[in-house]
Amino acid sequence: MSASATRNNLSLIAVIMKGSTSKIRFDEATKLLDYGFSKFEYIKYSNKGDIAQQVYVEKGISESVNAIFAEDAGALIPKGQSSDIVTNISLPNTLQAPVEEGQVIGTVTYSIGDEILGTVNLIASKSVPKLTLFNMMSSVLDKWISLLK
Repeated sequence: MSASATRNNLSLIAVIMKGSTSKIRFDEATKLLDYGFSKFEYIKYSNKGDIAQQVYVEKGISESVNAIFAEDAGALIPKGQSSDIVTNISLPNTLQAPVEEGQVIGTVTYSIGDEILGTVNLIASKSVPKLTLFNMMSSVLDKWISLLK
């Protein structure tokens, strides 16, 4: 017999084999599911598209770009250990233009003690083209025109 249940975003499956009656199989599945829900919890630690940090871009049209989470991520951990999760962001202070939208620019690693729970890529939220002479002249001209208005 197999049984499943969901509580607080945690879905568990119990499989019971060789139970002599359906009542015994049901009772054992209930015990297994209750044990799982009492001892473990699912922690979601990143949402796709959320901003992790802003990174400066050198020699680009924009001065900075947001580093966003590339995907949703979470982990099954023993209950009560969510406060022990350590977040380690690996991201450069500055990037060199050009930067492409979706380009991997860093990572975030989540761990408890020596156990790594997961790693999520950080990607650029937008493209930042390299600043060229034409771009600079165009920008100066636009600012000059806006001052005359």
